[in-house]
Amino acid sequence: MPLSTSCKPVSVYRLEGGRDLADYLTPADEEDVLFDGPVTVSGIEGWQVLGVRETDRPGWADQVESWTDRELHELEGAQPWTVLVIPVGDWTFALTFGGGHHLLNDELVDQSFGLSYAIRRLDAERLGTVGRAALDATARLIQTSFPGGGDLGAFGLEPFGEMVTRAAGSADLGDLTYGRETQRKHQIRAARSLHLPMPSTPAALIQDLETLTKIVDEPDEHSALRFWAQTRPIGKRHSLVPELERRLAAALGGDREAGPLGFAWPQNAIQEAEAAVSFKLRRAGGSPVVFTHGDGLETILDRLLPLNPRERIRLLRDATVTPCEDADGLQQIRNPIALGKWISFETEIDHSTYCYHQGQWFRIGEQFVAQIRSQVAELLTHRADLDLPTWLPTGKQDDEHRYCELVAEQDGYVLLDQDFAKTPFHRKLELGDLLGPEDQLIHVKWLERATAASHLFVQAGSAAWSLRAEPDALEQLRAKVRAADPQRELKAPSALVLAVAGRPWTVEKLFTLSQIGLLRLNAEARFLGTTLKFAEIPYTDKKTAKKLRDEAA
Repeated sequence: MPLSTSCKPVSVYRLEGGRDLADYLTPADEEDVLFDGPVTVSGIEGWQVLGVRETDRPGWADQVESWTDRELHELEGAQPWTVLVIPVGDWTFALTFGGGHHLLNDELVDQSFGLSYAIRRLDAERLGTVGRAALDATARLIQTSFPGGGDLGAFGLEPFGEMVTRAAGSADLGDLTYGRETQRKHQIRAARSLHLPMPSTPAALIQDLETLTKIVDEPDEHSALRFWAQTRPIGKRHSLVPELERRLAAALGGDREAGPLGFAWPQNAIQEAEAAVSFKLRRAGGSPVVFTHGDGLETILDRLLPLNPRERIRLLRDATVTPCEDADGLQQIRNPIALGKWISFETEIDHSTYCYHQGQWFRIGEQFVAQIRSQVAELLTHRADLDLPTWLPTGKQDDEHRYCELVAEQDGYVLLDQDFAKTPFHRKLELGDLLGPEDQLIHVKWLERATAASHLFVQAGSAAWSLRAEPDALEQLRAKVRAADPQRELKAPSALVLAVAGRPWTVEKLFTLSQIGLLRLNAEARFLGTTLKFAEIPYTDKKTAKKLRDEAA
């Protein structure tokens, strides 16, 4: 088997075609540029920018010198980089080395290119890394790696509500020069770009770039990874974009009904996440401001709230956030990133979920939305047999606790609300609101807003995990039951019950991402050996309850 090859690894991006070559690149600092001009590759006119970035003395040098009394002048140096832009067919490709990718115009980059190739050529039995992001307000990012490779099932991917953002593993490159020369598979990395071996000769390079487009345009129905494409980006010129931007602008202006917001890490900066101590927001009106991750969304909203909706959307492109490794925002880890890359938002139109993620709009495919709705509708038929009194809102801040006290006056119920457990993993854990007559663990909530449902699911899931995985949690629950009824001995909760007022348990009354959260909770409950059930609390609506209180006064 031949081992030698003319190919070497390079990062390949695909961009919209038909533009002037200069449109694909953003200006670099003049002092860094060694060459900036036209080049010819196998008869095709392209454009190359080549440079060397001088690195300054690192911010930690002073501290290290103070420890060792040794000066660290040699830490200053240079980092070479380049980017080559070549139009091929209906597309334009960019090949980058070093930090050359920072010069690409993100607005023109085909965001689905790398993963589209990976879906068609990665070996689903030998995946090395899969990164995914939750398409909800939590902005949860997970990257799972198996150094020796693992099959698709080992990565625990959820069928709904997650977007695969990057992948790496063994790929069949038989259509490309590398595969023909070596007869071997190769470890590639894929996100919006591809990192894979490309040939050194100009003619072979152009041929391989043409082949990449052909592969990406192939049908994917035979790929075990095709579900990665269930969430697809929508174009900037899509007819729904004006309405989606109107809703996003409203949310950035403090309108919670427009949809939930989150502060999310850009996928091209995730490697710096652990080192970031603070962030600096620039060009968002006023002077730069430094904030921590926990204060990110509030800081951004404070700056955007006074602006008109159009200005808020404009600043998503023009304002920047820079991750820094010190608390004062002085030592930046990498170049500034557009504010829009840090914002996560979701909204619903006609039961389809649209997500603003990584500065781009995505839509969850209709067939997957239909599957979600079908599964949730079936799940909601699992009702708990509970005799619950009517919930008459009191208008008090502790209204939910008052209702739980009312329920606990009935035989067989034990009040747990506001009686927190403490375990090595949880300093303050609410195991549930009530224990039912047949040892059902009941979580109670007035569902006035969509976010309340998501919070209910997270709370119930956290309690279920703790009762299964932490002996201290289950023992404390048993102690609470014995204190309320010395004759009652609890082995383990018989079921997990979600009891709600304010709206019925129907698919139509739950947002799509809330439905996804419910499916996740059901999967967790089954894994933990319990059953998820639902109950509807009889209630008086808050407007009528207020009227009754006013008349009584």
